[in-house]
Amino acid sequence: MATGRTISASFLTDFDKKIIETCNEISDLIKNTIEDKTQKADFHKQYGKISYTRDGGLGLGGGKLQRDTICTRGRQGKAPYSNRNLRWHPLIVAEQPVSYAKEIERIEIQGEDDEQVLVYIVKINGKEQEFPSDKVHELPERFAALPKHWIEHIDTLKHWNDTLWTQNSCAIPAYEACDWQDSIETYAILAIAVATEYYNIDFKTIYTKVTQLLKDQKIDIKLTLPSKLFPTQKQDIISCPVCKLPLSNDLQQFRTDERIPTWQPAWRPSKKTEGNDGSNQILHVNPLVETEIRHKSNTVRYGHRWCNVAMTDHSLKETIDFMEFIVKAHNRIK
Repeated sequence: MATGRTISASFLTDFDKKIIETCNEISDLIKNTIEDKTQKADFHKQYGKISYTRDGGLGLGGGKLQRDTICTRGRQGKAPYSNRNLRWHPLIVAEQPVSYAKEIERIEIQGEDDEQVLVYIVKINGKEQEFPSDKVHELPERFAALPKHWIEHIDTLKHWNDTLWTQNSCAIPAYEACDWQDSIETYAILAIAVATEYYNIDFKTIYTKVTQLLKDQKIDIKLTLPSKLFPTQKQDIISCPVCKLPLSNDLQQFRTDERIPTWQPAWRPSKKTEGNDGSNQILHVNPLVETEIRHKSNTVRYGHRWCNVAMTDHSLKETIDFMEFIVKAHNRIK
């Protein structure tokens, strides 16, 4: 299975760089608004650091905001998935045709033995063009590879080794895709939440500054940002969508026993706090689906890990309905 970094992880188009630079400007704006030097450094390290890569970088690469909002989740396996990539990456894989991407013409496998490469054939201005796996990021618009395009290669692909899959990890799942402006707006909205809840920045002040920065974007002057989907109410931004408590609330009031420590290798960086009940995780109020783009500023929030786990892949409404049923079943209505 694919085990390494996304192919062409370090290659960005000029367009990609402009989008990441805008996110960097948002990060710098917040960092420069934080007065305390220790908190300023903490924000940069934990959330605001930017890596000019497709996958958010290795090790001490991009911060949590970059990984959560403008990058897809890390994936590995016997499939052409990128192990993180930009959400506006122009090659997606889907189960069925989608309205926001054109179909590719076909897939070819070129090369021999461990040099085999997936080549995606697309039609641009009526002419067919070839894009090997390490060049698909240069596609001029979004294209989708569907099940029918893989059929003739199944018998070959099921015998591919880790090396072959790693050097062909070049596509992202359709349900994780979004347009570039959605990535910027989700970065902005979560950045505002973090700045307000964890770094004591006045909400109105930072909201005004960030939205003004969005209005001044020059990536596409025909596009007005922030969009109509961008939330305006403080509580809609800084509160967990599930429990409605502030993100900074660690939910310890609901735990009756302390977590029992488990062994962790001392030679490996610990991510123990990411498993805490109150740690913040990216949450989609409506679950991601292939049929439409849902990674948008009106549905993406930070929520408590406990709340996020409770939602699994359900919508907020489904989750609350289920919780209501459970409370009634246990006669816990007060």
